[in-house]
Amino acid sequence: MKYRHLFWALILIAIGLLILFSNFGWLNFHWYTIWRLWPLFLIFWGIAILPVREVVKILLVVITLAITFLFFNQLREPQWCFSFHDDAWAWSDKDWDESDASGTGKYSEQMLSLPLDTMIPKAVLKMDAAAGTFRIQGETEDLVQFRKEGDIGNYSMTTNTEDGKRVVRLALEDHPKMRRMKKNTVRLQLNSRTVWDLDFDIGAASVDMDLSNYLIDTVKIEAGAASIELKVGTLNPQVYIQYHAGAASLEVRIPRESACEIRSESFLVSRDFEGFSRKKEGVYHTENFPEGKNKIFIRIESAVSSLKVDRY
Repeated sequence: MKYRHLFWALILIAIGLLILFSNFGWLNFHWYTIWRLWPLFLIFWGIAILPVREVVKILLVVITLAITFLFFNQLREPQWCFSFHDDAWAWSDKDWDESDASGTGKYSEQMLSLPLDTMIPKAVLKMDAAAGTFRIQGETEDLVQFRKEGDIGNYSMTTNTEDGKRVVRLALEDHPKMRRMKKNTVRLQLNSRTVWDLDFDIGAASVDMDLSNYLIDTVKIEAGAASIELKVGTLNPQVYIQYHAGAASLEVRIPRESACEIRSESFLVSRDFEGFSRKKEGVYHTENFPEGKNKIFIRIESAVSSLKVDRY
């Protein structure tokens, strides 16, 4: 059987499964989302003209469909409705809250903060980043300042003391309609006099962390389908970065005067390590690593990823 005979059959099967799974409540489906899947036509077309055996083409199509179903709920959907304001009807793309009889949207802002305890000089920030856009930058006189904008729901901030460190946990509260979210923008500011350990669990998110003005001991990142930019400074003599990811991209910016070691265990990865020389399999050093006073240690374990380390 020729692959071209299967092309439209697979398209119809895929759309039918999306509708069926939506009826079962397993997926959040809207017809508009079909138009968001238009790159699949290019992918299937490209597979069709590959000079490989038919069985390989079918396998590639199955893998593409599996990945599409896996990340389908990350596609944002429009929630159009009429609103009446200032004696006039108007369209609105705010997400309509069916449980709110007043017609108020679910879009909201949230601000959280935690006062600084000068008796505890070290802190641990553990954050479940979920989906959305996250930015860490700027200083605060508090220990942590948190601000969220969007319709994903609210976050909770809890704290306790462990081994002489203030442990702060930020996590998204359970929300029954979380899959319908269209926007989640989070901004964090940390105290620059506190020594920090950062532990982030990142889903389908875009994360920009400018840590150059913070005292950073360790950064631990568990990432899924994420895009991460990370900048570190020279305030701490040693910084440890541990990165474990699936299909994600990571860009790390380090000071040019800092010595750095990269240990990478990765598969199908695009690597760009500016200013590094390879010492042995999976190990890279800057030229000043033996005598450098400020050292940065980066440990990378990843699958299909893009990895870039720049020196500024």
